[in-house]
Amino acid sequence: MPDRRYEVRVTGRLSERARDAFADLHVAEVNTETVICGVVHHDDQLHELLEVVQSLGLHVVSVEQVTP
Repeated sequence: MPDRRYEVRVTGRLSERARDAFADLHVAEVNTETVICGVVHHDDQLHELLEVVQSLGLHVVSVEQVTP
């Protein structure tokens, strides 16, 4: 699988602890959502990212593959 860039939007703003869980990714607050984005090198990485989101109890608004 070639590298792909994904954007995960979650509701609300993340605490510092939650932001630290995404240290290798870009995290930005946009209005009432937080956008977590970065390059995924293989499918397992995307699943791992979504597992972290779920383990933090975040509400996912969308997951999209975006152009770099």
